[in-house]
Amino acid sequence: MPGSRSVGLNRLIANNDIAFAIGLAVVLATLLVPLPTYVLDMLLACSIAVALATMVIVLSARESIEIPAFPSLLLLVTLFRLSLNVASTRLILLQANAGDIINTFGQIVVGNVLTVGLVIFLILVVIQYIVITKGAERISEVAARFNLDAMPGKQMSIDADLNAGLIGEEEARQRRQKIVRESEFYGAMDGASKFIRGDAIAGLIITAINLIGGFVMGLTRGMTYGESIRSYSILAIGDGLVTQIPAVIISTSAGFLISKTSTDRSLSHDLVHQALAKSRPLGIAAFLFGAMVFVPGFPKLPFVMLALGSGLLARRLSRAEKEQETAVERGKPAPDIEQVTVEEALDVDKICVLVGPRLVKAIDPRRKDNVSHRITPLRRKFAQQYGIVLPLVRLRDNVSLDPNAYEIRLYNHLVGQGRLEPDKFLAMDPGTVQKPISGDPTREPVFDLPALWIRPEQKEEAEVSGYTVVDPESVLVTHLSETLRRHAYELLSRDDVQKMVNCLREKQPALVDSVIGDLVPIGLLHRVLQNLLRDGIPIRDLAQILEVLGDSAHRTKDPAVLTELARKALVRTITEKYADVSGRIIAITLEPALEYELSNSTGKEAEGEMLSLAPDRALALVRAVSEAWQAAMEKGHEKVVLLCDYRVRLQLANMVCRQVPQLPVLAYDEIAIGTKIDSVGVVSLTGQLTEAGALT
Repeated sequence: MPGSRSVGLNRLIANNDIAFAIGLAVVLATLLVPLPTYVLDMLLACSIAVALATMVIVLSARESIEIPAFPSLLLLVTLFRLSLNVASTRLILLQANAGDIINTFGQIVVGNVLTVGLVIFLILVVIQYIVITKGAERISEVAARFNLDAMPGKQMSIDADLNAGLIGEEEARQRRQKIVRESEFYGAMDGASKFIRGDAIAGLIITAINLIGGFVMGLTRGMTYGESIRSYSILAIGDGLVTQIPAVIISTSAGFLISKTSTDRSLSHDLVHQALAKSRPLGIAAFLFGAMVFVPGFPKLPFVMLALGSGLLARRLSRAEKEQETAVERGKPAPDIEQVTVEEALDVDKICVLVGPRLVKAIDPRRKDNVSHRITPLRRKFAQQYGIVLPLVRLRDNVSLDPNAYEIRLYNHLVGQGRLEPDKFLAMDPGTVQKPISGDPTREPVFDLPALWIRPEQKEEAEVSGYTVVDPESVLVTHLSETLRRHAYELLSRDDVQKMVNCLREKQPALVDSVIGDLVPIGLLHRVLQNLLRDGIPIRDLAQILEVLGDSAHRTKDPAVLTELARKALVRTITEKYADVSGRIIAITLEPALEYELSNSTGKEAEGEMLSLAPDRALALVRAVSEAWQAAMEKGHEKVVLLCDYRVRLQLANMVCRQVPQLPVLAYDEIAIGTKIDSVGVVSLTGQLTEAGALT
């Protein structure tokens, strides 16, 4: 029999739902069923113990959402205390005896003076209701509102990190779940804080009822006025204190929990660590404590002890700080000049930015708005737009450069350079300047547009006049971004392609296994992706590209042909990239006769598809396209494309890209159906040919 009882008890404990329901039923039963005094003493002791245990748990929590059941716990303990209030009130009024705990609290606090007990009780109520509860309620409201407002931004940040490949699906799912838990927790705490306020008010009212009701009951039992007041006031105030002290502990715990920031340490560790982080504040405090000794009328011993204690602690912390600094200095290895030189000679950075001596502060990581802090958002944006993760960008100073110059290098080869004025701003005229201002003339390094270097005090005037004003760091980052966009195909390695394929295999294993291998080797896929990036086409939709290659690679292994087929599958991506804000494609087209001539002159050389045109005619064609593009840009069009027949797109792009690299060449069937196309120019060689014929 004992063994069977033990098994049944273990089953009851293991089933949390049943145990919780039984506990809640016991709490509700105390509202109706009279309790013996020893049972009430046990339940009151449990109430105090639960409050203390809750505070210990809260102080050891590292973040608020570690205790997601805390709002429900507040409701439960509040209901428990109120039920004990009802049970104790019943015993006080019926038996004039509510157990040893209540009587002891009343005797210690009240003693022989009723006024003292009432004042202390009211002070506790004021502390809980006005100070702790009010503050916790306000923190809950603000935290709930701010958390709700921040949810969209947090979700977008998670999606951006996921798309950039910085995190995996599982980590993204965990972060989203954490955001949901935070929202639910702070929303529940906003409502649960009302329980604490109501509990404080209820405790005050119940104590008043006990005083008045006890006084009346004493008179009905033949007591004198003094005897009745003395007997029942001790019990009433003791009952109020027994319930208010756990309530103060619980409300303080709630305040600690919702005001705690998310860290890797407990609240107690954070408080001690942050308070003793530096010796200087403690030294100042010790000096102030010592000054208090000389204030007339102040006791000297407490302030002397505080000054000595703070001073000794500050001295000990100061020694520890110096020892730590010395250890760090000793731990730094002496540089081996020859070894560093050899390593630098062997190491080739994929992306490197070199700056002159006057631009060193632009890459100083201690500055808030330096270039290094802007590169991480740049890499994330690049991954979202083009589907590749850029390698790390190395920032270095180079004393051999001009003091104001910088260089952008890929694989140690110069691909971009410019000059900056570190103490000035760059002002550019977007065509809306109403009043020109004075400044040092220069050229904007990205698009070679005229600009001015202006002083900081001219910035507001320039913006009012219609100039676009940017700081030197933004100029460098913009130049770097445009350079990386133009050379993205060079930065895509076979290892990068293999990583992209491995990520896609986790989502679509059948597609990857059926295409990658003998049908489409990694090297061939690498060439196709490089061709797309060279044309400025994002490769985010790798699955769609593999679908096309899987359907066509059995007919040809020519990367140029496969690239053209992949472009046709990415019509929506291409259209979205080159459409303006209204969804239109602003295009330059070819005269039909010229387009027919080009289609009949296609040929293939060792370097790839080429147009078999006479040199003077090819030069005239490139010049005409460049003039048409410049005319379109002068009209204010930001995105302009050259449209042609698909049979000459590749050859025409190879011819035009060197002279006008900013002009994308698209085929008509690479524009999504339903997209409006506005022609802003037609390329014709009639005038040039006539002029050329006259010259010959």
